Amino acid sequence: MKRLLLFIGMSILLVGCKQESVVIPVLDDLIAEYREDDAIRLEVSDHQIVLDPTKRREQALLVTWEPLKEVEAHYPVKYLFKMDVTANDFTTSIPTIEMPEGIYFKTYTHEDLEKLLRNHWQRVESDAVSISIRVIAQVASGEKFVKPLYSTLSILVTPYQIESSSLFIYGTATVGANMVEMQEVVPGEIYSWRGKFNPGSFKIAEVMDQPYPAYGKGEGDEIVLMESEGQPGEDFIVNEEGVYAIILDRINQKIAIQEVPYLNIYFGGSATPTAWSTPPVMVWDVFKPNICTITTQLVGKNPDGSGGELKFSTQPNFSSGTLQLRPWRPEASILSDLHVQASSAPDWKWRVQPGEAGRYTIVLDVRSMKVQFIKID
Repeated sequence: MKRLLLFIGMSILLVGCKQESVVIPVLDDLIAEYREDDAIRLEVSDHQIVLDPTKRREQALLVTWEPLKEVEAHYPVKYLFKMDVTANDFTTSIPTIEMPEGIYFKTYTHEDLEKLLRNHWQRVESDAVSISIRVIAQVASGEKFVKPLYSTLSILVTPYQIESSSLFIYGTATVGANMVEMQEVVPGEIYSWRGKFNPGSFKIAEVMDQPYPAYGKGEGDEIVLMESEGQPGEDFIVNEEGVYAIILDRINQKIAIQEVPYLNIYFGGSATPTAWSTPPVMVWDVFKPNICTITTQLVGKNPDGSGGELKFSTQPNFSSGTLQLRPWRPEASILSDLHVQASSAPDWKWRVQPGEAGRYTIVLDVRSMKVQFIKID
């Protein structure tokens, strides 16, 4: 009798275990519990964000979502993050980001969002821009393709609101003027200047003909705004006469002061539209002050061998006494002779061959003393 009861008990236990082992959720049934385009509980820290340039590195946006726990309990799931201007409907989205396992959030700083608006999406307006955020769940199954589940929501992001304003260099180092206005590269934010300094000192004022408020030297490459003479801050010191390039970042409170070889570089020759008279000045790169560029048409030499010549000058002329930038050999090629020397003689030039005529962007680096002739048409 005892053996019979033991046999019956073991049979019941085995049957129970067998029944439990077959109760496995079917993937289709799990997926059916979710609406395809609203499957993930998605939240943002704020639906309306005004970007602040004084908080560049602070968090502006936090996106969080709840994982699909019921699906993850039986099948691998990975989450993808996308973001785009709402009107573009994810045709200009940022590159899709595959989130690390166990990470269910994404953050952006004020600077991150500003760069996306201005650089990635090329938005120039100052009004709020609608941005769509999408999180996608990809379920892995070895048996069949599973259509991704996702959720999307939109937020409004207002770019930096920075007003245009002027800055002025003044002090004993300036040449020929009490105050010299800087170039406003990015309104209210980035300023540049290129010119001659004498040995001496200078500050950078906010108002013409008023010494304060003014930016002075802080620690390292930092600047400090001095409301009056007694406040912390020092003059910028120039030890040697020369040509200098300045870049000032008003928002990040940084400045870069660099001595450079030349104030201006001019480009001309019989291969150019202006020939040898009134050569145009090249444009300096604000952030790379040793590089200048110009875009122009170049013509090749004539059948009689004349024409097609070009070179650079440090003055708006090509007279024999002017320091000029030339190739290292006569009849130099614009394709292969790309090293440059500064000299008054011998009068060597580059020569554009007939088959090389066209529209070019010319890039000259006066530090490495190399040139590029980039054909664009």
